[in-house]
Amino acid sequence: MTMLGTKVSNSQGNTPMVQERRFTRAAVEHTEPGDLDVTISSSDFDAGGQVLAFDVPAYGFARWITLLVQASGGAAGLNNAVARADAPWNLIQSITFKDVNGGHIFGPVSGYDMFLANKWGGYGYQDNPTALPTYSQVATSGNFSFSLNIPLEAIARDALGALPNRNSASTYRVELVLASDAVVYSTSPDTLPSIRIRAELNAWSKPSPTDPLGNPQRTAPPFDRTTQFWSKAQFAVSGAGTITHKLPKVGNFIRTLIFVFRDATGVREGDTFSDSVLISLDGQTLFSEPTLLRRAKMANQYGYTIAGMDNGDFDEGVLVYPFSHDFDGKPGNELRDLWLPTTQATRLEIQLTHGEAGTLEVLTNDIAIASSAPVAAGNEG
Repeated sequence: MTMLGTKVSNSQGNTPMVQERRFTRAAVEHTEPGDLDVTISSSDFDAGGQVLAFDVPAYGFARWITLLVQASGGAAGLNNAVARADAPWNLIQSITFKDVNGGHIFGPVSGYDMFLANKWGGYGYQDNPTALPTYSQVATSGNFSFSLNIPLEAIARDALGALPNRNSASTYRVELVLASDAVVYSTSPDTLPSIRIRAELNAWSKPSPTDPLGNPQRTAPPFDRTTQFWSKAQFAVSGAGTITHKLPKVGNFIRTLIFVFRDATGVREGDTFSDSVLISLDGQTLFSEPTLLRRAKMANQYGYTIAGMDNGDFDEGVLVYPFSHDFDGKPGNELRDLWLPTTQATRLEIQLTHGEAGTLEVLTNDIAIASSAPVAAGNEG
């Protein structure tokens, strides 16, 4: 293990190495409003296509951006609201977190994709957004609420991936496009709600080089400027049959893969997803297993309950392959031992036997390490 430190002389003239305090001990947690607090009127909700954008406030190292969405003031009247399968998350038609140079770090993905990244990405103790006090399902009035995070920091235990965010002249930017009520509801209430959306920045402070006692401490997370990405690819499925899909997002360490199958109408479909899944890397089989057993592994790793594919904690038409469960079996706070290394020449493929025509969506969470040093935890050097 490489160890950074400072030599300090003692009374005998020796110069023992003083280890630097790790970043998460030197820094402190920070939250502040994220320059977005807007209310979308019921008429604008009806029209859809509302574009919201804001610059992320400059402070320390950005960990994640939280969006709090609250729809209120709706009323059923003669028509009770009926939510679509992806509601209320599909209120967000598209969301993108942009780097200071305009490159995409998170997205563009849909609100439902963002929900899956939160639920299955391994970022918190309670990962399921529907179990948070900010969540209320779509009521007959059409009202609802939820919160979702744009994950920037990959590992909370050591702050790997938290982004330097101290230049107010060159800021990160979040862009959202909102859907109309017809996307959220299959039956809209008589009176549509208005929708308030607020953002919050969660960050680490920038530590000083030494603590109050003069001890050295790290001033940045390990592998500073390491960046994690979430991106989406789609594959058209022309009909029933066995198909091999080559996954395009390679070149970095892959942390999580999420597969979503939708039928020709765009509805998530689990029964005709595939009875078995085969994933290979450069021709070598990584996983070859029945879909049902993959769901059993998902339940075991995340601690979610399964009471059928379309209820309980599970999501119809969704399969998850995490590479982040090496610390204690649960995805998140990992040691990075299981990350899947890929290069631009890597051939990463999934083979499925689809039961009908539709679309396969692939969400990829990959990590670009900002160093050639070993990636394993404890070798942050």
